[in-house]
Amino acid sequence: MRKIIKGFFLTIGILLSVIQAAESAPSNFYFINTIDRFSEEYRFEGLSSFFINDEEIYVADNGGSHIYIFNLDGSPVFQFGKEKGITLPIDIFVYNDYIYVSEEGKDSIEIFNMRGEKSGIIAPPYEGFAPSKMAVAEDGSFFVVDRNSLKICVFDREGEYGYNFGGRDIFKSIAGITVKDGRIYISVMSNNPVVRVFDTKGNYLTGFGQIGEGEHYFSMPSGIKVDDKGNIWVVDAFKHRVMGFNIEGKKQGEFGIFGDPKKDLYYPLGIDFRGDTFYVIEKGRGRISLIKAMSNEQ
Repeated sequence: MRKIIKGFFLTIGILLSVIQAAESAPSNFYFINTIDRFSEEYRFEGLSSFFINDEEIYVADNGGSHIYIFNLDGSPVFQFGKEKGITLPIDIFVYNDYIYVSEEGKDSIEIFNMRGEKSGIIAPPYEGFAPSKMAVAEDGSFFVVDRNSLKICVFDREGEYGYNFGGRDIFKSIAGITVKDGRIYISVMSNNPVVRVFDTKGNYLTGFGQIGEGEHYFSMPSGIKVDDKGNIWVVDAFKHRVMGFNIEGKKQGEFGIFGDPKKDLYYPLGIDFRGDTFYVIEKGRGRISLIKAMSNEQ
């Protein structure tokens, strides 16, 4: 009996040591700054999406019906909104010095130049198109989610419609979409697998991740982005965190847990990055947080 009791306490001691070591282990991700307004006059009212192109951040503010442009450090550059026809923007991307915006209540993608002047519209040749999430490839072709049909509509770099794939029989929901090196990555909220990978013709390649309550499950996956190493970063709004995976679904990194308002995430929606800095939209705090990733060697 004494040996059993002694062994029991020894096991508990080892477990406590492991837990304490894990708690004291340094994080590889460090909060460095936030962007929470363009100016005192133009404050964020309901961020929906953003896009980083070269040295600038393009922000869609759904609640304020505005597009904001910042330098990478958060200093304001330019803004435009309702006076230029912006109404409830959903998503945004930039290619070849033009800004592409999807908006609620509009049946086409609107294109603006860098002065915020409308330059044209794009839509597929069928009725009922409702553009929402978008992603642009390296060659300028782009992919748009039709939120009515849940089809992925494919356009070339000139804005010519090519084809579509998907639909409600394949996707019950689409939370995020991104394109990297000839692959389309889609996150879904209502069924498994959570992350799905397709080629640019819409052929399914692989997938991973499940919805569930445990630590290793997703709760409400939203934004998705792939870095230059091929790691897939998925934002989980309800678990207030961002997780990175390789193509096989093995975790490569994680940051963010609801808690300290100066350091942690609160209902994050989207992610992008430049170099070793991650930019994350937080719906709960109405801001973009900048998080630095440190190398394992540091």
